[in-house]
Amino acid sequence: MGTFVYAGVMEDGCEVAVKRTLIQSSENLAENEKNILSLLQTNKSPFIVSYQSFLKDSTFMYLMVDLCEETLENYVQSQSIQHLREHGPRMIKEILRGLDFLHDHGILHRDLKPANILVDVEGHMRLADFGISRVLSEDETTCLTDGKGTEGWMASEVLESRNRGSKGRFKKKSDVQSAGMVAFHILTQGGHPFGRSVFSCIQNVLKGNPVNLGILEDLESKHFVSLLIRHKIDDRPYAHEALELPFVDQVQNYEGLPKPKISLRNYELE
Repeated sequence: MGTFVYAGVMEDGCEVAVKRTLIQSSENLAENEKNILSLLQTNKSPFIVSYQSFLKDSTFMYLMVDLCEETLENYVQSQSIQHLREHGPRMIKEILRGLDFLHDHGILHRDLKPANILVDVEGHMRLADFGISRVLSEDETTCLTDGKGTEGWMASEVLESRNRGSKGRFKKKSDVQSAGMVAFHILTQGGHPFGRSVFSCIQNVLKGNPVNLGILEDLESKHFVSLLIRHKIDDRPYAHEALELPFVDQVQNYEGLPKPKISLRNYELE
């Protein structure tokens, strides 16, 4: 999509991440992300990246947000399975708190995946990348939209609408199924509940067949993930209901996570 992220410094010395996007390839996505983050500016959450500034020239658009250390995808790969099992419930709780915050403000993320969740300097989870997010009006519960998202991380109802070639009904609980997939990814050091390959994941999500769920030996974590990834949307909890489940409800905030190493090199977004 012609998008790169750089580390930058504002005139006041504030460190930021600068998301540079080619106008001709992604102008609508970048504008949408700016509008979403601007909407959240007055009601900030510690589990959502904060918007700093937005600029554009004849070629690029530049979106500036809080500088984080790395993506959850990279963080999971750098940690031991023991560490992730110990701290995973707290990490998952923070992701759900960020998602609940979005939903309270009528915002559907629509592309929740490990690459779109950031780890900040204190080791906390921060939801990011709102290019295809949508805002519900006050009386809406559903976004009628094309089946967009990332292969392997889309909810079953999104995949079904895409296969039909028609617009689908995206709800808050659609985000929750993706959050359940992310939870499994954390607890298994990079696994996916519906398969190993993208193709198998898609096919099994469509069938409601979580073939890898048995990898979770802890019964409480298995029950938790199974609730979030249920095939029928009405059988899933809302984010605020998931936060009340024992697996995450009893988790205390933890400040002592080892800090990831920051890299100032450029990297291309997936």
